Amino acid sequence: MNLRIGLLWPARLLAAAAVTLLIGTQVYLAHEADASARTREHAVVGAGVASYTDDIVRRSVSVTLWDEAVTNLDNRFDEAWAQDNIGRYLADTEGFQAALVVDGQDRAIYGMRDGANVAGETLSDLQAAAHPLIARARAAEARRGPLAPILARDHAVRAPVFASGFARLNGQPYFLTAMLVQPDFGHALPKGPRAPLVLTAERVDKAFLRTVVGRFMLGEASLGPADAALKAGQARVGLRDAAGAAVAAIDWTPPTPGTSMLRKALPVTLLLVGVLCAFAWSLSVRARRAAQSLIASEARAAHLAYHDSLTGLPNRTLLGEKLAMEHEQCRRTSVGFAVHCIDLDRFKEVNDTFGHAAGDELIRAAAQILAAACRRGDILARLGGDEFAIIQPRATPESAAAMADRIIVRLAEPVDLTVGRVFVGCSIGVTVVREAASDPHESLRQADLALYRAKDAGRGRYAFFEPEMDAAVRMRRALQADLREALARGELEMVYQPQVDGKGRVFGVEALVRWTHAVRGPVAPAVFVPLAEENGLIDALGMFTLRRAFEDSAAWGEVRVAVNMSAAQLRMRDFTSRLADLVAETGIDPERFELEITEGLLLGDDAQTHEALHRIRAMGFRIALDDFGTGYSSLSYLQRYPIDKIKIDRSFITNLGLDNDAEAVVSAIVKLARALGLSVIAEGVETEIQRVRLTAAGCSEVQGFLFGKPAPAMTITALLAQEGMTAQSAAG
Repeated sequence: MNLRIGLLWPARLLAAAAVTLLIGTQVYLAHEADASARTREHAVVGAGVASYTDDIVRRSVSVTLWDEAVTNLDNRFDEAWAQDNIGRYLADTEGFQAALVVDGQDRAIYGMRDGANVAGETLSDLQAAAHPLIARARAAEARRGPLAPILARDHAVRAPVFASGFARLNGQPYFLTAMLVQPDFGHALPKGPRAPLVLTAERVDKAFLRTVVGRFMLGEASLGPADAALKAGQARVGLRDAAGAAVAAIDWTPPTPGTSMLRKALPVTLLLVGVLCAFAWSLSVRARRAAQSLIASEARAAHLAYHDSLTGLPNRTLLGEKLAMEHEQCRRTSVGFAVHCIDLDRFKEVNDTFGHAAGDELIRAAAQILAAACRRGDILARLGGDEFAIIQPRATPESAAAMADRIIVRLAEPVDLTVGRVFVGCSIGVTVVREAASDPHESLRQADLALYRAKDAGRGRYAFFEPEMDAAVRMRRALQADLREALARGELEMVYQPQVDGKGRVFGVEALVRWTHAVRGPVAPAVFVPLAEENGLIDALGMFTLRRAFEDSAAWGEVRVAVNMSAAQLRMRDFTSRLADLVAETGIDPERFELEITEGLLLGDDAQTHEALHRIRAMGFRIALDDFGTGYSSLSYLQRYPIDKIKIDRSFITNLGLDNDAEAVVSAIVKLARALGLSVIAEGVETEIQRVRLTAAGCSEVQGFLFGKPAPAMTITALLAQEGMTAQSAAG
């Protein structure tokens, strides 16, 4: 018997230990699962509150980031406008309970409460509660600085200045915003250093709670004081004010998958304690179910991390993973695939004309059209902005071209939006991968290079990647570095092309910069000038051109000199002051010089360009509009800007004597110039017939190979000496 006891008790102890270990393990796992679920749920609710408050902020932006708001709230105060566009709109359309407008000195000038217009002073409680937000918004306004540089750089203000947070107002929790009034396109600018602020208040109530609960599929939830006792099993997210103090709280009961599992598994464990294998099987089943529940919860967060929120398509991150998989598949099977980079051609026009809401709607519509054009197994992703990408498995050049054709045809059709029917079109770059590259993203880079080729070729088309595209990129980068060194070493040269009047006498020259590369030979200005603009060298190049033209012209008497100006250089804040310094240093007479600008410079019609041109004109320089007729200039531009001369583009001159339409266009331009009191000159004149036709049209000032090619300064000096027009001749 003692032997039985001696053998039994260890077995009993071992069994008890096994049971204790099993139950203890289950309890621990249940606790950890509940804690993990609680942590995730807490993060989801916090993100939900932040997302909803971001939506509230976005609803306030539409009435503050607006030229009309600057005009009617800052430049002058129009109460009727404020009632319609602030009070009534924010109350009836956006559902705010209160709104208050304060001027640049933070004085209340308009108020709305519960949909009714009230005196701003009656909302002193709102202003007091929003005081920390006002201070933060004013600090952000100071950090932003003046608007002129922003508008000059981006042509529009896109970044709202605001502060937001929760606060208690009359004992109730509210979400407040303090939004700075700013122009969107700069047609109106604040009159003082500080602009008005629009304060909004949205009550944190059951409707607020329903929105958060509905978005994130929470269970039973309630809204209450932040200091109330938390019930057992509940979780809480505090809604905090600017100082970090909680003004209210959202309480809810998070899921407890671990506890549920334990309640189900424990009876089975006690009944089947002697059958450990059956118990292990039962436990694994329940563990698997719990894991599936956790996986489902995590899948929601994973989807947000790998998919575009606007279209629901895979994003760039997921596309990269899919590319890696395709490269691995290609390496193992030697079956190629294609990558398409797609860019919408006229998205910016729609977005700028109809607003961001229409732009977002267009992106979603384009995503649906692209998805319909894809076949089973194709992977469509949004890279960002108006760019998409498609991975086409098992593709050949023929099938890739067929897909690109199919997409271009479908996107060329009109797209119906809420704002009306629009035409967008697209350009596509395609690369067909036949051998797996070491870097999966290399295929995306190749497709992107091909996309640029397609856009350069005229848009609405596709282009395949070719190896020389890589060479072109490398050559471009090398040229950028060489141009910087050439400028530093003074290796660029100036040449001048004569301009003659109706009697064939030289009255002026056009200054042209030339670059002869030590290895590549002559590099066209159409190549190196854009490189200078892209790499911040345009200012150095422009000042070099001006300085050399000023210095070389000293020997040319009263001959006029035309110098081309870059739009990027003219938009620099200190350009006119540095130009004045150069005039003083070289001692030239500005009235002898014409600064040529292109039509594209006037397209933005921004105040900084307008002011710079007037300052240049005030110095005595004449301003000529180059390449006239090839851009987008309007009569209003010619009247508003201080233009002295227009230069007819060579594309109209080439067909003179061959095409009656060309003669009609040239005649119309000349008549327009005369009507506006402007002088006119034609460039690119190469034949006597062209000169005669221009004279008949009333254009006597011409320039082109017929009268002389661009030549160094000493050649021009000799030419002028023959005609008796040098400085020495003039002095004699």
